[in-house]
Amino acid sequence: MSFKINCICNICESIPENTQISFAIGYVENLESEVKMKCSNGHVFTALLQVPKFAFMFENGLTAFNKGFYIEAFSCFYSAIELFRIDFSSAYFHSYESKSVNELKKHFKSIKISERIYGIYKLALGLYSGDSADKEFTTIKIKGNKNKNITELRNLVVHAGHIPSKNEVEQVGYSIYKYIIKIYQTFNIKEHDADDPFPWPAIMQYYFDSIVEYCQENILDYQDISQNKDSRYTIIASDTYTGLKLNTVLEISNLPTFKDLLEINKGHNINKDVTEKIVNKEIAI
Repeated sequence: MSFKINCICNICESIPENTQISFAIGYVENLESEVKMKCSNGHVFTALLQVPKFAFMFENGLTAFNKGFYIEAFSCFYSAIELFRIDFSSAYFHSYESKSVNELKKHFKSIKISERIYGIYKLALGLYSGDSADKEFTTIKIKGNKNKNITELRNLVVHAGHIPSKNEVEQVGYSIYKYIIKIYQTFNIKEHDADDPFPWPAIMQYYFDSIVEYCQENILDYQDISQNKDSRYTIIASDTYTGLKLNTVLEISNLPTFKDLLEINKGHNINKDVTEKIVNKEIAI
């Protein structure tokens, strides 16, 4: 499913006589980093995303779960962890081995098999933390009629036609959520000062540099775009669209429950649906 995003239209904002806030809506498809946006006044511009792809996929899993599509939710949650592995690996080699974003994207584009993605991830994880076995993930247990670890359940669903129960999907989703948040928040850039009270996540830096390289490649001025001086583009840097809240330092011992994440997701979708209707002039403001 495509993922709806919304933002303020900078073109409308730049018109002096305009007194109303004008919203624009766009759809993230195939998890591209450039999204075409359109506002209620017909202005079209491009949003450059600095939000990790796994965050969008995880949010789609919550949406599917809220709608009762549990197999789709399971697929989205597991796709989120695989996208996270790609992002972690890319961010590691970018920050610690000084590889460019574009160079890494070309390499990972040719890697489609889950086992190979996982192998690269475990290498990067091992180089960073010493845990190349990824015990924290492989030991996740999913309770059901027959208890399984998370990988066994995934293989049953993908290869044996097993239909996961609502409870199994909830456990998978929440386990993946906790796993991603813990690693994301402790995986910092190489230049990080251990005494810094405000760490800078390596994946966040990777996505920031991705937009910088995109601008360089397309002869665009990153500073102009980031300061809203180029109305053809806008940068969406804040993770306000997903329940992962990657721009917020969360207390690992006191994370939101899965029920909390579902409620946050409902709120996000209500806001985006209303914005979409405003842009399509189905409702007036």
